[in-house]
Amino acid sequence: MNGSEINVGLMQLVFPMVKTVDMMSPALASHHLDVAYLALRISEQAGLPADDVRNTVLAGMLHDIGAFSLDERLDILDFEYHSPDRHCRAGYELLRHFEPFAEAAGIVRFHHVHWNNGDGRERHGVSVPLGSHILHLADRIAVLVPKNIQALSRVPEICTRIQDLRGTWFHPDAVDAALALAKHDNIWLDVVSHAVERPLADCLSEPQRLATLDELLAFGELVCQLIDFRSPFTATHTSGLAAAAVALSERLEFDEPQQKLLKLAAYLHDLGKLAIPIEVLEKPGRFTDDEWHTMRAHVYYTFHALSPLPALDQLTSWSALHQERLDGSGYPFGYTADRLPLGARVLAVADVFVGITEDRPYRAGMPEHEARAVLADMAAKRELDPDIVRILFDDFDAFNTVRAQAQDRARERFQKFGENLDAGANGSA
Repeated sequence: MNGSEINVGLMQLVFPMVKTVDMMSPALASHHLDVAYLALRISEQAGLPADDVRNTVLAGMLHDIGAFSLDERLDILDFEYHSPDRHCRAGYELLRHFEPFAEAAGIVRFHHVHWNNGDGRERHGVSVPLGSHILHLADRIAVLVPKNIQALSRVPEICTRIQDLRGTWFHPDAVDAALALAKHDNIWLDVVSHAVERPLADCLSEPQRLATLDELLAFGELVCQLIDFRSPFTATHTSGLAAAAVALSERLEFDEPQQKLLKLAAYLHDLGKLAIPIEVLEKPGRFTDDEWHTMRAHVYYTFHALSPLPALDQLTSWSALHQERLDGSGYPFGYTADRLPLGARVLAVADVFVGITEDRPYRAGMPEHEARAVLADMAAKRELDPDIVRILFDDFDAFNTVRAQAQDRARERFQKFGENLDAGANGSA
């Protein structure tokens, strides 16, 4: 990494994000990738221009990102799913402000609109892209494909089903393209064999294009919202942590690129929570043993998602080690002080600090004297870095103000997000 660029393409980060989302249940495994692959092949067969193919594929990668609960994600796997609008609107609202995803967001917005003999050309006075109709078909085909070798024997049944819905549920051109593809065994075997990532990566690749730190930060802010906006219980956590971590890094004399990298690590530190059912995230009381182990796994999922990208090794070590403790009592690896870089130590302190001082819907944040006592105890036990805790204590009010202001801004964004969803439900957006 140099001061402004990281040797990674922006689109490379889409893969770990969506694969983490699909880890929520074995039933969801590779769903986003399978849908994106089928959308790719149908779009190509239908003769869409290259840019439209790319945006449709990107939309396929992200299409159910607005389905927050496990129950909703599993309901979507029902071919005759009847309540799609809210997760489509949520995905659109989350994605549309990030410029590289803006076109894809418009496709996600309408990806469950039925063709309805041509009435599906528009929804709420807005033109529905052909990509949305292709994505709708690809999504419904994906839920019909068995994830084993039996897929080939099911092809005639799948073809009959989509042919019967040609013109009503599905755009005729999309159906015709899919039926033309159906006779090629490789299409189905690619899905069954999980051999879809390479063609998707080729479609989304940006040759000779390195992501800047500022671009990655914008992407990180999007991921932050995908993680936190799933629930009012978590709606402001990551924003507060990022602000506190950067403030600490300034006192530790991190240079500007390192501060930005730490902020990005903070945005991504809970990436693995995309795999955790909202029912667990929203539990206000004490976890059962099973729930606690489910929650603990999110840190490993963060590591699992980011580690295939060598250019992000430093960021990964900071993000994925924020629950490790200097005395070896943390998780998921049980590392001791000698294996914990400074960035991870900063995030660990910031995470505890924000977690105990922020307000949650079910409880108020700790007052200063109680928060100091918790942090001092953890530093004394060498769970947290005593030097970083000391820096926090030297100007506790300032750090708490930075945390609170960042969370106030995040709360406003969350409220606006909810308002936009409600407006969309009323047909005004």
